[in-house]
Amino acid sequence: MRRGKEQVSELNRQVFINWSRLPVAYRGAAIAAIPATCLAIALGSWIWSMNTLGGIRRQIEATRDVITATDNVLIDLLNAETGVRGYGITRDTSYLAPYKRAKASLDDSLARLEASYQYGVSEAERDRRNADVAQMEQLVDRSMGLLDDTVNTLTTQPSVPITAPSFVGLLDEGKKTVDQAREFVSQLQQREQLRLNAYTIERSRLLNTTSSIIGLTAGLSLMASTAAVYLFRQLDRELQSREQLLKESRLLLQAIVGNVVDGVVTLDEHDEIEIFNTAAEQLFGYQAHEVEGRPLDVLLAPQELPVSEATRSEAAISQTTSSEVTSSEVTSLAAAPPKAANSEADSSEAANSESEAANSEEAVDLETLDSTSAGFVVIDPEFSSSEAGESDVTESEVSGSEAAESEAARSEAIGVGVAGSDGMGNHALARIQPGQPHQVIGQRRDGSQFPLEISLSEIQFEDRRIAIIRDITQFLETEAKLKARADELDRLTRDLAETNEMLEDRNRELEQFAYVASHDLKAPLRAIANLSEWIEEDLSGQLPPENQQQLHLLRGRVHRMEALINGLLEYSRVGRVESPVERVSLSVLLDEVIDSIDPPDTFTITIPPDLPTLITKRLPLRQVFANLISNAVKHHDRPDGQVRIGVKDLGDRYEFSVADDGPGIAPEYHRKIFMIFQTLQARDVKESTGVGLSIVKRIVETEGGTIHLDSEEGAGTTFYFTWNK
Repeated sequence: MRRGKEQVSELNRQVFINWSRLPVAYRGAAIAAIPATCLAIALGSWIWSMNTLGGIRRQIEATRDVITATDNVLIDLLNAETGVRGYGITRDTSYLAPYKRAKASLDDSLARLEASYQYGVSEAERDRRNADVAQMEQLVDRSMGLLDDTVNTLTTQPSVPITAPSFVGLLDEGKKTVDQAREFVSQLQQREQLRLNAYTIERSRLLNTTSSIIGLTAGLSLMASTAAVYLFRQLDRELQSREQLLKESRLLLQAIVGNVVDGVVTLDEHDEIEIFNTAAEQLFGYQAHEVEGRPLDVLLAPQELPVSEATRSEAAISQTTSSEVTSSEVTSLAAAPPKAANSEADSSEAANSESEAANSEEAVDLETLDSTSAGFVVIDPEFSSSEAGESDVTESEVSGSEAAESEAARSEAIGVGVAGSDGMGNHALARIQPGQPHQVIGQRRDGSQFPLEISLSEIQFEDRRIAIIRDITQFLETEAKLKARADELDRLTRDLAETNEMLEDRNRELEQFAYVASHDLKAPLRAIANLSEWIEEDLSGQLPPENQQQLHLLRGRVHRMEALINGLLEYSRVGRVESPVERVSLSVLLDEVIDSIDPPDTFTITIPPDLPTLITKRLPLRQVFANLISNAVKHHDRPDGQVRIGVKDLGDRYEFSVADDGPGIAPEYHRKIFMIFQTLQARDVKESTGVGLSIVKRIVETEGGTIHLDSEEGAGTTFYFTWNK
């Protein structure tokens, strides 16, 4: 039960919300439609009831006519029979009066019965009723025929008594026929009475239904009228609330417009300035009352406005007094709108070139104008000066009214700062698409021009629009600087691409040079080693031990030199030779490295069981592990040394460690060992090129990692390096 109440409450709330969302016009129409609908229902019910009652009333009248007609027929038959019997007994012709009246009225009664009996019935019922009427007519005709025979017999045989068998037979036959007619009429009237009762009941029910409907619609109309009054009052309160909100919105709009940093101008329904905020006053130098009621064109430079028809007409009808001036002899002097420079140097050069072009054009134009006899006035873009060509007709000779109108128009244009009057339409608005910024040249009150951007609101409120005006001088300057920087960046990018291409060429040349140099250097070294072996073999048993030791030392130096060359070649290739990225299992990789190093059987190298699998460059990582592990084995001071490989997950990279329990490295040599050709022991004591750790450091840093060591003399050494996942 409680849940049902909650559902009803929620339904009412949703209905109220949807009702509140309807437009005011729709709600007003719905409110007015409620009583109108109730009235239409009541009127329709009344019309339907009247039509239905009329049909029932006509059915009742027809049924009553049938009952009346059958009564008349039966009465006529009885009267006719009674009159004939009286005539037979008395032989008085006055008793035949009912008989004669019956013969005269029976046809009318039967016709009336037939007409009333067929009213408002179906085709099947009509056939049955036709049969009833035909049977009634047969009974009437038979009865009247017997009566006619009786009257004829009594008239032709006046001496025959009424008790004669022939008369008695006719009278009995007539009585039997009348009884049949009476029985038939009784049955017919019973059916019609039932029908009359049904129609009467239906009429009563219909009257009750109509009364109920009219009463219900009257109650609904009353309720609807009450609801309409309530809803109208609610709507009136809502309209008053909206009006108050509208006033507050206007005040808020004025407050916002008055305090925004951009120039904001609101236009009324005639597209004339209505609100001119403080920022716009500071931007254009006008006070608000000076521009209110004027078109937006008042804020634009003359070159942004179309030439008026009056100006074109005056130019077209200008005539000369002594010679004709063709259009090819006059050059337009309209100033081009200013453009932002890309840089100060470009601005200066552009200004100089434009100035020179303008001066040259002006000189040519003034010469052309001076050569004509007609008077011309040239107005600069700021309307700050004018020049006239020499003419026989001077300004003082112009008619008073024309001079006054021209001077008034010029004074108004200069005073307001535009070349036009209030009669000019809003040409700027015709070019501005709502919601799309439009760049034009604005003009301040003092005549100075500047670039600005106008944005016209897409939404109109009570036929009012808002124009946002923004000074884009700094924006254009910044845009020009950015374009210059972009051009410079593009040039640097092209230079960098050329430099990279040159570096690639140099790297290829260096690779080729290193390969050739290593080959050319190693070839003589191999020859020296081979020659020393041949000499030692040829002089076998003849060389003293000292010379044999010197030959061994010679071959050792040759092998050291070859190792240095290989180390240099390998060091130079780090970072220049691209290796493919592949899936690398560290367990498999370290097994390969240890197998290639082939440490002594007494050496122990420990690998953790949970080494990860990386997606990385296989060859650089293998070389790092190979150099570190081989150094640990090579420089260990015991044959039963131990090397431990470790790994640590740092999130976006792994930190690997290679630790040994060898002699260790003193802290002052921790940086030195990563320098190329640097060794901790003399090469004669421990053969080494001093390149291995340099290669390791360069590989690790090239791949984006770091390397360092933790060691003290006599406490072993641990190298740590990071490798990106």
